[in-house]
Order: sequence, then structure tokens, then C-alpha cells
Amino acid sequence: MKIKPIAMYLPQFHRTPENDEWWGKGFTEWTAVKGAEAYFEGHNQPRVPLNNNYYNLLEKKTMEWQAELAQKYGVYGFCFYHYYFKDGRKILEKPAENLLKWKDIKVNYCFCWANETWARTWSKMNNVNFWASKYQSVNNDEKTILLEQKYGEEKDWKEHFEYLLSFFLDERYIKIENKPVFMIHKPKDIEKLAQMIDAWNTWAIEAGFSGIYFINTDTYELSGANATILRGPDAFVDNTIVGGKNENKYINQVLCRNYDEIWKNALVLQPKTENVTFFEGFVDFDATARHEKRGWLIENVTPEKFGKYLYALAIKNMIYGNEYLFINAWNEWGEGNYLEPDTVNKYGFLEEIRKIVDKCDTSKLNIYKEWNTITSKLLNMDIQHSNDYETAKCFEDQILKYKECFYLLNRWMLLRENGIAISDYLIQEGLNNVAIYGMAAIGKHLYDEIKEANNIKIKYIIDRRKIEEINDVLVVTPEEKIVDVDVIIITVVAGRDKLIKKLKQNSNIKIMTLWDIITNLIQKYEG
Repeated sequence: MKIKPIAMYLPQFHRTPENDEWWGKGFTEWTAVKGAEAYFEGHNQPRVPLNNNYYNLLEKKTMEWQAELAQKYGVYGFCFYHYYFKDGRKILEKPAENLLKWKDIKVNYCFCWANETWARTWSKMNNVNFWASKYQSVNNDEKTILLEQKYGEEKDWKEHFEYLLSFFLDERYIKIENKPVFMIHKPKDIEKLAQMIDAWNTWAIEAGFSGIYFINTDTYELSGANATILRGPDAFVDNTIVGGKNENKYINQVLCRNYDEIWKNALVLQPKTENVTFFEGFVDFDATARHEKRGWLIENVTPEKFGKYLYALAIKNMIYGNEYLFINAWNEWGEGNYLEPDTVNKYGFLEEIRKIVDKCDTSKLNIYKEWNTITSKLLNMDIQHSNDYETAKCFEDQILKYKECFYLLNRWMLLRENGIAISDYLIQEGLNNVAIYGMAAIGKHLYDEIKEANNIKIKYIIDRRKIEEINDVLVVTPEEKIVDVDVIIITVVAGRDKLIKKLKQNSNIKIMTLWDIITNLIQKYEG
């Protein structure tokens, strides 16, 4: 498995008639970016793109540049925000529609449905997107609701699906298990989410797919979806997760949060269910360009810190079986959250992405060992201060153990389904007399698989527990002397490296782990 970064992508960098009307003639995201103010010494505002590249997303040369930049630095693709409202009303759709036409631009992509009502002003209304409260005084006599989000019934769902189908059919559209990936920003707002998902899956199958791969944001109530994504930084801003500390502070009335603390929260946070969970990284955050002092920001951000933490999060995603690493964001300039080069950090954040992609490859890396090393370095400072952290770390270790067991058993089943037997491997290697270390669930599976094999003799079971002999096979403790066997096979998953080292102190017998045997067989099968 290799990690594949997908960056969230904002299509707000071109003029639209609606934005001209609502926020003032010529308004784009750049309007807010250029008008940002520095509210205290050291505040990185306004943000300026490198070479004053205030691009227009309707120009092909812009998307060509972005695609080439992404490819050069290892960004696998973009996740476009998709704005689709009541009665099929769309806005900011042109960049994606142009990309669909420009087949020569080589970039992978998918959609995140930003399913919120758009409103003009701050009010008591819930579940709305205040695009730029700084500009709320423009045409203030106009209606508060700009674009209303309503989901309708099956007819409306079908129209929405049919609009998206041409994108789904594009070979560049990102798919998992032959399912186009489609993220939903506010799944709980959709009254008939389960019915809509079921209908979309039916239509997708009719179109030749295996369904739609729905990813719900920040909720484990899937209602038929395939996965949950915990989005950074918002899902990780609870500073009580790490150390019980609260690093938030105000400078000149602006709420400032701590970059390191939020990232550590992302590394510690665990899924609440066994559902597929993606952990999204983030670059930076500063919403004061859009919302003045009502926006909050993150302090002490550097490309080096970003690279260090994102690498850890990439390993965490891989442990959970995720090859895709979502990152917020490619070009959220109005939130100070972007990978694109600026005058301060140049290509620094993108260079860190390149390093991570080069390193995160399971053919080169033991991700479990790497995870233990990383978390020890990044989180060790908090252990002495926090019982909460100790609990989280223990839970983390258990999760890693079970994930590794699942990975082992899944690959083992693949071998069995293709008629590849562990006993044949042992015979080919001349390992006819076997001792099995560990008779928990995995050890019993190994015993059952090879006990009846011709030319294989199980001579010992090695186990710390006081278990009875199994079919006249002698059970011994790890401290007892083992003789007359060709190999000791360790079935224990957690801590197997330490076991090998300890056993070698007492014996010259060949020692292998079941993990190594299955990995070798898989490599031969796939090679």
C-alpha cells in the first residue's frame, strides 16, 4: 500500500453573477484574501500567493498549473467542494465542469457535497454557511437566505445523480472498489439520507459501478454510507483530549489556538466504532480574512511541523487500512489553509507532501513499528502529565493490535481462497518438524491448518498459559528447552520482535513469525 494524498479544493476563485450581486461587483475569494488585516505583531496577514498568482479558475492555464504542481509534489488528487441546492440550483460548478471537458489535464478528483444553506448575515439560524461575514453589509436590505438547501424526494435525487454521473464516468474520478467517492459535509441534515443513498447506489449499479462510496463527515451515524471522515482541524480542536490543557488564548480579541495541541489530538483520537474512518490532516487555519475578529486562527505553524504531524497521520491512516490521506486544503486562502505556494513559505508545505509520499509505502516500511516510534517521539512529553493520555495510549495499542490481526487474517484468507497452503511452504523450505508459539485464536487456526498435512509434524505447543496437551502434542513454556524441531513459528502479533530476540537467547533453532510466512506467500502470489 502507498499513501495517496487528496487535497480539498475550493472553486471560489472566479466571478459569478450571484457573488457580484451579494458581496459586490468582482467578488471572489481573492477579495477577502487581499483585504485581510494583521491584528497583532507576527500575524501572517494578508496572505500573498507566490509571484502574485491571483489566478482565475476559469482559465485552463490555471488548472494545468495546479495539476502539474500536484503531480510534482505527490498530491494524488483534489476533492472539489460541490454546491448543489434546492431545485437543482448550482453555483461555483464551472471549474469542475471545465475539468471534465479538459481531458488532457491529468489530475484525479472527487466531490464533497457542501450541503449547507448560504446566508448573508450572522444570525440565530443553524446549519448555514456564512461565506464572508466581513462583507455582510453589502446590499444589506436584501434577503438573508441566499441559496436554500432542500433535498426533496426521489425525483430530485435522480436529477442530482444524473448531473454527477458524467463526472463519475470520467476515468480520472477517484473510486474505491469500483465505487465513485462522494463525501457529504452535513449528512445529518438530510432527512431521508438512507433512502437517498440506497437510490443512488441502485442507479450507480445500473450505470456499471458497484455503488457509490459515501463518506460522511464527522458522524458515525452512517445510514448506509461506507465511511466516516474526521476533518481537520475542526474535529481535533478539543484541547481536553491531550493533557487536559487549554492552550486557546486571545490576542487583540482574536481567538488563537495551538497548532501542536490540535495535531496531537488528531493522533490520539480514536474512532468510536469499527466503521471505516479517515483522519483528515490540515495545513493551517486563519479565518480572519473572511470574518475579521470573529474568525479564529492557529498559531506557530511551520512547514516542518506540518510535515512531521502529517507523516504521523499518514501512518495512522495506513494502519486503519486507508490508502487515501485527505488534507485540508489545497487552496482555502480565505481560511489561511492552503498547500499552494505563497510569499512566506514558498513551496514548503508541498515539499513536505513529497517526502511523505516517498516514505509511506508498506513494501518499504513496517507501519506498526513506525507508528510506535512516531507516537513515542511526538506524544511522550504528555505522558507524565495526563492520565487521560495514558488511557488513550493503552486504547491506541489495543486498536493497533486488532488492526494488525485483521490484516494478517485477511491476507491468510486470500491465500486459502487461492489454494495456497502454509504446509506446502513449510515442506518446500524443509521445515517438517514444527513448534507453534502461542495458542490463542491465531495459533489455533495455524494448528488446525497444518495438523493433518503430510510430512508435517507439530512437536510442541509453546504457551505461557497452563493449557492441556492437544492431541498428544506436548505443551511447554517459553523457558523450557526445545529440541528436535526445524522451526518455531510465532503466532503472537503484538511484540513479536521482542519474542524472537528472547527465544534466540535460549535456542539456535530457526524462528519465524506467521506474519513473515504469510507475507512471503503473498509476495510470491502477487509477484
